[in-house]
Amino acid sequence: MTFARRERGVSARLARWSKAIALAAAGAASLALTLDPYVLNGVSSARVHAGLPLLMLGVSGAFAHGLGFRPAQPILRGLLHPAVAWILFGAGASVLAIH
Repeated sequence: MTFARRERGVSARLARWSKAIALAAAGAASLALTLDPYVLNGVSSARVHAGLPLLMLGVSGAFAHGLGFRPAQPILRGLLHPAVAWILFGAGASVLAIH
């Protein structure tokens, strides 16, 4: 279990913005579902059970990326990659949003 080392230059600024956006999106989704659990009241039960696990896996990956966590094992590093987190986040949100 390691944390990302500091980088310099343009890529460091992009990495900071990427982490900040991921942390803000994960925090917003978590707060929305925690503070108002009935926000999904109008969504069918089948879609909630299909989309919510994907959304929450994406949120956990976004939290890991936003906080700077970088696992030492290559398999976990691939599973917690920001691209995987955003794909899961988007897939879960789209399953919940499709009418």
